[in-house]
Formats: sequence, structure tokens, C-alpha cells
Amino acid sequence: MSTTLEKQRLIVMNGQKIVQEPDENSEWQTVGAIKKAEEGIKPGIYNIFTAREASPGEQYEGIVLHIDKNNEIFYQKTKKEYIIHHLKNFSEKLMAGRTVRIGYEGDKISLEHTEPQKQGRKLKI
Repeated sequence: MSTTLEKQRLIVMNGQKIVQEPDENSEWQTVGAIKKAEEGIKPGIYNIFTAREASPGEQYEGIVLHIDKNNEIFYQKTKKEYIIHHLKNFSEKLMAGRTVRIGYEGDKISLEHTEPQKQGRKLKI
């Protein structure tokens, strides 16, 4: 199932989440803003226009970056890429900023909430 999407990027900074699209001169213009970015999403620029659709038989773990209710999709950032999922396939309400593991096996989709991996040093004694 393919979805026609606008070229978009997210900017998270100063506690806000900004959605931008390029204008006719290829300059990024703000088309939406969320005054308070969801907890768990690190500041940065997220080029969600590079996202690909989830594939059958695959499993994805990462943070839910953005829920685009107009297109009825959400974007997940895994360690390597951005993945597009369709909201209609999930009965549970998803929240941006949460880390989830999503698996596709045939017609079944599994959803598991996980804790983000903390990166830190281990001290050996």
C-alpha cells in the first residue's frame, strides 16, 4: 500500500516540534508547529521525507517521531532509517516520543512498548 506524501522534515528544538515543507524555490517553509515537543524526542533535524513504508515479515524498533493524522500515518525512527506505518492497522493509540517494537507477520501486526536503550558507560570494579 503506497501513500502519496509531501516532502517533509521535522525540526525539534527549544521544546518545540516544527513541520516544514519546501516551497517552489526549494526553501524550507514551516507548515505546522507543536508548541511542546513530546518527551523522548531529542533535538535535531529529522528528514522524514526519506522514510520508507514498513514491509511484511519485518520488525522495527524505535521511537515514534511524528503522527500525521491528515495522512493517517506515523513515522518511526529506528537506528538506521525512518519507517512509515499506517494508523488504521493499530487498535491501540500511539504517542509520539514513545519507543515501540512493531512486527509484521502476514496479516498480523504486533506492537510492544519498550524502554529506550540508555547509552552510558559501565564501570567495572
